[in-house]
Amino acid sequence: MSWGSTRNLRLLLNTSNFRQAATIAFICLLVALLSMVFSNHLLEIVMRSHVRDMILTDIRTQQLYGRLTEASTVAEALNYRHPFELRKDRHSIVFDASGQPLYGDPRLMPRDSCPAPCTTNWRHAELLDSKGRATEILGLVVPLSDGGQYFSAYDLRPMLERTRIIPLIAGASLLVILLSIMLISLPFSIRNLSRINRIRDALGRYASGDHTAMVPYDRQGDEFDQLGNEINQGLHRINRLMGEVQHITSHIAHELRTPLTRLQGRLLNVADMVDGDARDELQRAIQDGERIQNLFRAVMRIAEVETGRCAHQFAPIQARQLLEDIREYYLPLAEERDCELLIQTDDDCQLYGDQALLFQALANLIDNALKYGPVGKPITLDIHNLYGWSRISVADQGLGIPHQLNDKAIERFQRLDTSGSTPGNGLGLTLTKAIADLHGGELTLEDNQPGLRAVLKIRAFERN
Repeated sequence: MSWGSTRNLRLLLNTSNFRQAATIAFICLLVALLSMVFSNHLLEIVMRSHVRDMILTDIRTQQLYGRLTEASTVAEALNYRHPFELRKDRHSIVFDASGQPLYGDPRLMPRDSCPAPCTTNWRHAELLDSKGRATEILGLVVPLSDGGQYFSAYDLRPMLERTRIIPLIAGASLLVILLSIMLISLPFSIRNLSRINRIRDALGRYASGDHTAMVPYDRQGDEFDQLGNEINQGLHRINRLMGEVQHITSHIAHELRTPLTRLQGRLLNVADMVDGDARDELQRAIQDGERIQNLFRAVMRIAEVETGRCAHQFAPIQARQLLEDIREYYLPLAEERDCELLIQTDDDCQLYGDQALLFQALANLIDNALKYGPVGKPITLDIHNLYGWSRISVADQGLGIPHQLNDKAIERFQRLDTSGSTPGNGLGLTLTKAIADLHGGELTLEDNQPGLRAVLKIRAFERN
């Protein structure tokens, strides 16, 4: 059985339908077992009571015909009746006054089953007959007028064995019924699991950026359909709110982009007209305007990625080719800082995602490594697949980040270097995290000993 089949079977067995059926079946089976034990015990009591009645009836019949007088008369009557006796489990034993057996197997007469002083003539014991077979004898000792004894008894073992079949058959029948219930519940569990998978698939596609994804449902359906309807209403509301946000942000972008561009143009014109300190101040103002525009574009880009509205198309990507492209792009800047960009990946390693977004995520990580890493130290770009995940990492040999500040460094507008000597707006790691989330992965910061290792983990490409 493949891993996928095992996973599907585990999901099926974990459905509420199957668990309810299994719980009910287990409770019924437990009750059935207790009932079997109780009924078996009750049948034994009823059987012994019935045997006592048969013995008393036999004794009364013998007394009615006046046969329970002398031992020899009783033995003669039993010898006459013996060829016509149909019950093999019935036993009669006659002893004379001296205790010698006149009829029957004396070994089936319990001797020590009644403790002294004996207050009853009933005897009940497990014995071996003349052939060495085990028996359970229940009988009544009747004293005769000449000093002899007449013992009328039955072997309970064959009777009890026949009665024990009744609860066993009932229990087996109930077990078959319970197994049938479990089998009958499987189609319902499969159907409900399929419906849950459709809901999960719709939500997964929505989270991946397909905002047209909706949950199929029947307006007159059960609770799953009602849940699907509620989910669709929520998704519709989210789409409407996101549309409003997008409209507002697009309007703000349009309204701010033009004035900022005009402002920069005018500042450039004025800077060309003046010299000295005034020109330097104007150049700094132009740079500030560019930073404002870059910040605005970064915020807009993060919003697009987080909402899944950015253009993206997932496809297999050659890992080495992606690293070669990013190294070629950053090679001039790396050479300025005398930092070697090292690549570590297998030639056949593949990723699955949007190449442009992953390129941008790697660019942010390399940009940070070049900013905060030491001059002259190499930066390692590494991609490898492990346990169904692709780990894309960028490692430097700088001072690193304290472990307790890793989460803070990824937050929006958070900069651990507050000196202002290093350019940036604190949105690079935030954008990288948004790209990781869009790919169903995560961004983590690890200790490179020394330095920092930024790891972008996404789902690996699975070959058919």
